[in-house]
Amino acid sequence: MFNSADSIEQTLASLTGQTRLPDHVIVIDDGSSDDGPQRVKDFAAPFRLTLLHQANEGPASARNHGLRHTEETLVAFLDADDQWHPHKLEKQLALYDDLLRQGRPVGLIDCNVTIDYSDGTRLVEDRYKSGMHFHDFIHCNIVNGVSAVLIRRDLLTQLGGFETSLRYSEDRMMWARIAEHWEIHTVPQFLVRRTVNDGNVTAQPKKYYPHKLRFIELFLARYGAQLSPQQRIDFVLGNHADFLGAFSRCGEHAEVITVYRRMLAHSWQTLIFNRGKPTLRYLYACARALGRTAESTTAH
Repeated sequence: MFNSADSIEQTLASLTGQTRLPDHVIVIDDGSSDDGPQRVKDFAAPFRLTLLHQANEGPASARNHGLRHTEETLVAFLDADDQWHPHKLEKQLALYDDLLRQGRPVGLIDCNVTIDYSDGTRLVEDRYKSGMHFHDFIHCNIVNGVSAVLIRRDLLTQLGGFETSLRYSEDRMMWARIAEHWEIHTVPQFLVRRTVNDGNVTAQPKKYYPHKLRFIELFLARYGAQLSPQQRIDFVLGNHADFLGAFSRCGEHAEVITVYRRMLAHSWQTLIFNRGKPTLRYLYACARALGRTAESTTAH
């Protein structure tokens, strides 16, 4: 929770409505300056509710802080502006128990997610998983959102928790590490509602792009030797292209040009990557940049 006074009570209320109540809910206040922490203190919860505080260190550090105060077999994460549907825990636990009876090495279970943007747009995350999926993380984060997961706590602690040097893609790194050795499964129902506002990465790509570069570096340091040359190219270009698109949508044309040239320096395949979409965005950014230069020259 970071400055989430407007949403934290609604988020906690979605937990009180679970058909299978959580045993313990831990709220980590990540350096809030609003009255969100007081609202948590005042919340009447039908479960054990703990409020922890820390300086603003980002989601990876906050989740690790919470993990250090858990004893449960399974943990789930919920961002302070998201909500769970009433059957979320019940259905995920039922699938987990069924997989255990089958002797499957299950590590993580997610579900489908609806995403409501502040401009009224609604999208969905409904990627289905059922087994070993490590190599899928080369192309994208196939988990449907942090607020959708249910995970064995011992795996998270065994892997040392989330990478605290990252404030973006720290979840993808963790899920990939889990997927390296354990199965990932999905409850194919929409059981989580996310809310995305102007603080999301889509609206602030400059803030988060350095963390994406750090993620690329860390992932390749850990797994690069296991990947084929083509897989490494696809991984690097795909991660840069995510932010090239975000910069393009924000009208940050100089940043689009910078990211594209970084991609092209890595591989000529940038020219045709993702059906040429990054190239088209680059050409458009160049045209806009030239137009602005011409306007400036005319004005002088």
